[in-house]
Amino acid sequence: MYHKKLKNIRKSFTLIEVIVVMGVMGLIIGGLLVSLRQIIEGEVLLKKMQLVEEESRFILDVFANDGEYSDLDPAYKSEGKSDIFSYVIRFVLTEKKSEIIEGSNVSSEFSSYLASSPDENYYLRRTITNNRTEPAKITSVTLNNIPLATKPVFRVKTLESPNGTENFLITISLIFRVETKNQPIFIPIETSVVSRTFEI
Repeated sequence: MYHKKLKNIRKSFTLIEVIVVMGVMGLIIGGLLVSLRQIIEGEVLLKKMQLVEEESRFILDVFANDGEYSDLDPAYKSEGKSDIFSYVIRFVLTEKKSEIIEGSNVSSEFSSYLASSPDENYYLRRTITNNRTEPAKITSVTLNNIPLATKPVFRVKTLESPNGTENFLITISLIFRVETKNQPIFIPIETSVVSRTFEI
């Protein structure tokens, strides 16, 4: 009987052994939770980066279409070969130069790009103004959900072909701000488009 009890006592765990085992298990579970948290944060960051890619591609496509198939508003045309830097730009949406009436914008349609800032972040807006209707019809849309860290910058440079045709190299520079737990990540995006030579 005594030997049986002694055998049972030897089979059981001491309090110290239980505490050590629970401590090791706690470390393992804690490590797994930290790893899982890092994986989740990585997934969230990856989704935000994918959104930046999608939004920047959309913005650049729309901007390139306006820049290539429209005339640049005279206010943003550079004199000579110097660059013009601006936080706003406007295009005259026409298919032919003959559609632009000198000294009048009555039959013109404009596309403007400018940044709105309801908070510390910036959002690029594209505004279409149609002066062919009375009153003028204005349509505005925000092009990004991921905010910009600064105002977008537009740069215009005059290009002159050998035959004297004048075109413009228009560059848009954006810096997206992606929020993370530790600190924001800034993603610069830039593209250039050359305005086409219009039919007369």
